[in-house]
Amino acid sequence: MKKTAIKKGKRINMASIKMLMCLLVFSLTLVLAHQVIGSMESTNFQIWVDSFGSGGGAGSSTSYKMGSSMTTPSGPMGTSANFGEISGFTPIEDEPTVGFSVQAASLNFGVLSPSSTAYASHTFSAYTNSEHGYKIKIFGEPLHSADHAIVAIGATPEYAAEGSEQFGINLASNTAPLVGLSPIGGSGTAQDKYNQTNKFAYVEGDIIALAPSFSYQTNYTASIIANISQETTAGLYQTTLIYEFIPIF
Repeated sequence: MKKTAIKKGKRINMASIKMLMCLLVFSLTLVLAHQVIGSMESTNFQIWVDSFGSGGGAGSSTSYKMGSSMTTPSGPMGTSANFGEISGFTPIEDEPTVGFSVQAASLNFGVLSPSSTAYASHTFSAYTNSEHGYKIKIFGEPLHSADHAIVAIGATPEYAAEGSEQFGINLASNTAPLVGLSPIGGSGTAQDKYNQTNKFAYVEGDIIALAPSFSYQTNYTASIIANISQETTAGLYQTTLIYEFIPIF
């Protein structure tokens, strides 16, 4: 990417965002009431978890499949207009599975101006079959040059404010500026301060998204804004942001 020298009052600003997937390995012990479980393996095969129960198994029809077990009903009552159910099904996770991908290597904000908000976005996705879900953290400095850094918005979300220094992100659908989408699919959600329409925040090391339990793939759109003031020093501004994906087993 070409970098162009500019005179004071004009600014070329770009953020090169490199994504790092960091998988943390946890020791896991499972204890299920009224069942005996354990891992068995041979040279070529592994049964990650098994159980002894009084009955159950796989069932299917034209449109549905179900894995069932026979146990004492002990869960909460679930109801609808026509049906009621007391559940006693005990889930057992399959081989631990996680997935995390980022769909952009770099973002270019172009020339910043005190009279308008610069913005860009990219997408990333995550899923896991872990009972305890996952967390996604973000690390990295705000946009900065050799001798100045644009001010990070911090922990209290703010609207984009032209003429004031701001660097922030969110994972929401916005109209001012018109950028971004709310998370789609799965049970993943944006953390509260990054889930507010038209408001942005940034604290290095923050959890920006999470899933509390098993989740199919959730697609996130990260929107990043940058504002400068009349006093912001001219120069080439760039940064590297790092995502840390933490599945919890």
